[in-house]
Amino acid sequence: MNPQTPLQDIARAGPYRLPPGQETGLLASAAGLGLQHLIYRPEGSPDTRAWLTGLGQTLGFPAHFGANFDALYDCLTDPDILSQPGLLLVLGNLTPLGEAVDILIAIFQAASDEWRDQERPLWVLFDAPDLDLDPLPKA
Repeated sequence: MNPQTPLQDIARAGPYRLPPGQETGLLASAAGLGLQHLIYRPEGSPDTRAWLTGLGQTLGFPAHFGANFDALYDCLTDPDILSQPGLLLVLGNLTPLGEAVDILIAIFQAASDEWRDQERPLWVLFDAPDLDLDPLPKA
């Protein structure tokens, strides 16, 4: 485990832009910290609903997941659905979301805040260099 990883600082967990060239090291750091780590980069150009459906499958949401933003928030914050002690999620191919990516970021920020209250980190790294979002801070 890298003692200099920013993933150790639960207080800073939330949505960030993935720094170029750092994905492999961050995934290794997450594993060393005992965080579940998942990657979702759907191929092709599905619409928002299809993109959210695939994300729900990646996260292991129940079959009744509604593939909309309200349902995403509900599942992200339901400890019966996501009970792991921490999660690092890398997201890519955001094109199908269009301007709705701002809604997605807000949902992940709110969910990260709830996880933090439970002393669990939820890190969401967006693999989108041009996204108007702060990059992951350094340790």
